[in-house]
Amino acid sequence: MLFTALIALVLVQDTPTPEPETPPAETGSEAPAVPTDAPTLIADIEGRAAAYGELAAELAARKARERYLTGLVLPVISRTDLDDGARGEILQAFGPQIAAVEDANTQWAVDQLTPEDFAVLYAEEPRMAQDILRWAERAESARPQIVAALEPVALNGDYDGLAFAQMADALAVSQEAPQSYGTALVCLSGETALAPVRAPEALAERREALGLPPLDPDAFVSEACGDEDAGPDDEQP
Repeated sequence: MLFTALIALVLVQDTPTPEPETPPAETGSEAPAVPTDAPTLIADIEGRAAAYGELAAELAARKARERYLTGLVLPVISRTDLDDGARGEILQAFGPQIAAVEDANTQWAVDQLTPEDFAVLYAEEPRMAQDILRWAERAESARPQIVAALEPVALNGDYDGLAFAQMADALAVSQEAPQSYGTALVCLSGETALAPVRAPEALAERREALGLPPLDPDAFVSEACGDEDAGPDDEQP
């Protein structure tokens, strides 16, 4: 039934439609042609399936395992007619299993964060990469791996440059290391200050690589702060 409906949809889409007679837009450079022939498109689909089919299947299976037990438990503990203490007993019975599945999926996601491979995955299969990234972000200890994996992605323009810079600088400051992009502030003697910057002479070049405007550390204006008011989370562009 589904296959028949799919074929019918394709036949409808293959019916030629009148093209409006509009002059071609004038552009400075020709955009790459999008393939429309069956052999090229078939080869593209086969290539993607060969490259990412197993990863997609693994991700889907792990998603299903994580959702299944939770989907069984939530409707039950949401009932209002349960005996006294029943909700707690049910959570105690199944909570560890749910947590174990989530922990296993989180660690699996962290293991996928090889910088070279993840950058290619993010460029070619961004939704799959983002799902993996969301799982990996559940592990606070995985911040270094996440930053390392996202650096080539951000440099390729596939991830927001400012968001990556703030993430990388916050990690550096938390490790008491110099920041790379000049987005993190610290509170020193009651005044905000730019956290130490790695190789300040190359700061503008590093920021430009992420699409960020230049920043002159000497032009920074301090503001009053308490020790709790500034830190890795107080960032500027």
